[in-house]
Formats: sequence, C-alpha cells, structure tokens
Amino acid sequence: MNELWDIYDINKNKLGRTAERDVYKFKEGEYHIVVTGIIINSENKILISKRAEHKKFGGMWECNGGSILVGETSLEGILRELKEELGLEFSKKEAIFLKEIRRDKCPPDFKDLWLFRKDIKIENLTFLDGETIEAKWVTIEEFMEMVNNKQIVPTIDFGVEEYMKSLTIKQRESYSYIGNKIKIKIDRKLGSKHPKHGFKYLLNYGYIPNTLSNDGEEIDCYLLGINQPIEVFEGRCIAVIHRLNDDDDKIIVVPDGMNFTDSEIKELTNFQEQYFTSEIIR
Repeated sequence: MNELWDIYDINKNKLGRTAERDVYKFKEGEYHIVVTGIIINSENKILISKRAEHKKFGGMWECNGGSILVGETSLEGILRELKEELGLEFSKKEAIFLKEIRRDKCPPDFKDLWLFRKDIKIENLTFLDGETIEAKWVTIEEFMEMVNNKQIVPTIDFGVEEYMKSLTIKQRESYSYIGNKIKIKIDRKLGSKHPKHGFKYLLNYGYIPNTLSNDGEEIDCYLLGINQPIEVFEGRCIAVIHRLNDDDDKIIVVPDGMNFTDSEIKELTNFQEQYFTSEIIR
C-alpha cells in the first residue's frame, strides 16, 4: 500500500482529508508536507547520503528526508525518516527548525528543513530501508561543487544562505525549562480577553519574570490544571509549544505531579494556538 499523507491548505492547516502517494491528484490550494534533515558536525561539515539506484534520482547525493505520513507532525516525520534511512535516533529537543519553503510543483508541498548538530561516525550509520547506500561528510565548498556538477538531487533547497544560517541559529532557550519547577506571573487571567484580538483566555496565561525569548519579550506560558483566575504560581514545566512560524514559544506549566498529553495540551491551548503552526516538545 502506498503512503498516505494529510492534505493541508495554503495556510498549512489540515483539511481533514488524505492523499495516497502517486495516486491522488492535488487540487489548487492543496498541499502536503515534506521534510529534510540537515546534519552538521563540530567541524561544520554537512552529512550527505547517496540514494539507491532504484530510487528517483538514484545514485545522486542528498540530505535525508521525505514526506510526513498521515497523523504525523513535521518534526515526528523527520525523526522517523532519519531513523529509517540512516539509523539515527534524535530527540525532539535536538531539532532546530531552519526554514519553510512552499513549492507549487506537482504534487505541491511545504518543505520544512530541520537542523541537527551532532558528531556522527560514518561507520555507525545503518541504512535500514535500503533507500540510502552510502554517506559522507562534506564542506560547504564541496557540497556546492557537487551541486554545480549535478551530483546533488535538484530538489535539495539547501545552499550557502541556509548553511550560514545553520551556523548561527540557536536552540530555543525555552527547552531548558522542561522538567523544572518555575515561578510565573499571570498577566492575562482565565476568562479575560486579549487586548487586541478580543478572544477569551480559557486558561491562565502569563510569563516567566526576568527572561528573554526570541521575540525580545519575556518567555510566555500557559498554566494548565488551575481552574480559577490567579496572579502568581509555582509549578513544573512539562512541555514547550514550539511555534514554527513565530519566534515566541510557549511554556506549559502545571501543578507539580500533574501531567497532560500532547492532545490535551493542543485542545486546551487551541483558543490561541490555532493561529500558529507548532510542535510540542518534551
């Protein structure tokens, strides 16, 4: 049976329908999601692999990836692909979102580039699914020379600009709070309204004092498990909502000893998070 993909609209929202690979004919305004993993070591070299001859672009080199499957998130998809193709297991906290590209080709897709920084011995790689047959580390100069010599798959969407960004982009500070107890202040209480957009807060929403997020403000947080408006709280961070299209991650704080599933977090925070594309990191 062919792969099944979720279908998304131009805003990257699921449409509630699926597409069978190589069978479904995408309509205008419909997309699926593909992912690529950019792995760079401490020498700033890029890990590339050679595609098996029976694959499209067989014998050419690439950074590994593929289409995400039905029910998967972008991050879950790239973690699966890297394990299947290279035998590499990364945690969600090791992934850094690098770039999104919308490609109006056939079939149309959003391509998410994920960055991983790690030293890996080539001899420790395992090509489990047979799609990859060889791998090596290359410098960016060697990589671009291979691109010019048509040795790299033409759909790579990675070059000098993306490489330079990958050397400077940092992991989100918000991840460091996962599992820790933190004190928060609530500036938008349960039941209050957003001062600009007017929607009602269905949770207590606040921030961690004396912190700085990527958007230049203090790190924001949702408080789950407390059903009345409050002003301050000390609880434990169980997860982070990592927004892919915004520089403002959200910490998930709960009373110590309480827990919520990813699905529950998504449902409870949907009143605001519905306007963003995000991953839940633990």
